[in-house]
Amino acid sequence: MKRYVIAAIILIFWAIPCFAGWQADLDELVKTGSVARRNKLIEKIADDAPGWQAVSNALRTIKFPDMPKWQIVEYTRTCIDLEDRPYIVYVPQSYDPAKPTPMFVYLHGGVSSDEIYGPREEYVRNNRFTRMCEEHGWIGLFPFGQAGATWWDDVGIENILGQIREVKTRYNVDDDRIYMSGFSDGGSASFLFAMILPTDFAAFIPLNGHMGVGSLDGDLPTYAPNFFNTPVYTVTTFNDGLYPSKKMRETIEMARNAGADMLYRELAGVHRFDYGDSEIPLIADFLERHPRDPFPPRIVWETGHKKYGRCRWFEITDIALEEPAKWHADHNTTLISDRITIGFISDENYQGDGVKVDNVLNNLSLAMRMDLRKDDIIIKANDVDIHTLDDLGKFKSTINRGDEVKIVVKRGNDRVALEGRLDEPKQYLIFKRTVPSAMARVSYMANQVELEASRVKSFKVYIHPAMFNMDENITIIVEGKTVFNKKLEPDIEYMLKDYIKNRDRKFIPVAEVKIDL
Repeated sequence: MKRYVIAAIILIFWAIPCFAGWQADLDELVKTGSVARRNKLIEKIADDAPGWQAVSNALRTIKFPDMPKWQIVEYTRTCIDLEDRPYIVYVPQSYDPAKPTPMFVYLHGGVSSDEIYGPREEYVRNNRFTRMCEEHGWIGLFPFGQAGATWWDDVGIENILGQIREVKTRYNVDDDRIYMSGFSDGGSASFLFAMILPTDFAAFIPLNGHMGVGSLDGDLPTYAPNFFNTPVYTVTTFNDGLYPSKKMRETIEMARNAGADMLYRELAGVHRFDYGDSEIPLIADFLERHPRDPFPPRIVWETGHKKYGRCRWFEITDIALEEPAKWHADHNTTLISDRITIGFISDENYQGDGVKVDNVLNNLSLAMRMDLRKDDIIIKANDVDIHTLDDLGKFKSTINRGDEVKIVVKRGNDRVALEGRLDEPKQYLIFKRTVPSAMARVSYMANQVELEASRVKSFKVYIHPAMFNMDENITIIVEGKTVFNKKLEPDIEYMLKDYIKNRDRKFIPVAEVKIDL
């Protein structure tokens, strides 16, 4: 009898280090920043062969450290252009590291300035959405962009996604309640992310934005049918000097005709967030009602670039150069460009007389043609003395497209007269169309994926046990033809690599299927 007791004790002690070993390795894996160390740890955990359910559960129940609460914390991140850029995290007083916490990502306007937006802490402290985060117990993430790292270039886009993943390593973020909003350029970017990179997000709140800016200024392939996949709550104002309701309504109608899940509101006001106090409670209620579904039973996705081919569990990985399917229509609309704009960003920190130029927009603007320069101070426009931005706005209301404009600036110690002519009004498509797009309508039910494809050369399906019975074959059917019918085994190494890449604890696929058509 004694012999069996000793054997049992030995077995227990042998089993405990083995179990604790892979869990300790996993704990190190989710914290380390070393790519080489990550790879070794992933290989080691996979060799230990814990069950995929145990790994999935361990990732979903990661323990997070205590962090300072009710604070504004600034972090710095190295971007893909090797420049360090700041971002701020607001931590609500109610934050509990043991509980998944929603996160609200807010993008500022005026993103084309050469300088980083500031003063940053004061901006976040006074932001109405910071108060909303505190009231609802949400983490607030405030990225900061600039020329070369805008919301619609490779550097800025990667930086936003990278910041989200960094925050997820420090704080217990609820992956199914990450929301994006922004005003002006930030609103335009919220539209953009809904059309090209919605997978991380539960809902988008574009405020006084233009859904075409990512295409027009960022040369990105954007498509209105993609709004089908994520709810959008958007607001415009009647007298907005940039994006008035009358014009933006046409773009919203186009998007809704394309299948957009979009709530649209028009309010009194100009290009300012004056309506924030009355609108934010409605926005918060909307967000509370719209958590992310990481496994939607139906996805509609269109892309002109394989970099933006993924939506949730489906990804278009290559585009065929052929005629589109009959149902694959182009949803776009034409607007008239008759807005009076000189083409520069003002320095909001300038306190003196006149309007100081912070950045001239590089888009064949009037400012560029008349040689307006950074740090020029506008003191006169035609016969109007310019003391403030309001004076400049009043001047712009007196002129029309095609008119001659004469501006006097202080340039150093000199006064310089500049002349130019505003462009004539012209029509433009809100989405550029320079590349062919692929489109898919895909759904799953009872271990079967069905796909309607247009110009899709290849695609992936990301496999999650919440979607499929892993004990049975998974069947993929394209246009009525079976292209895949096999049973798949969960892959621990694949799961860990996906988690490290995406930091999404609610959607950790156990395998993927790639199909070439």
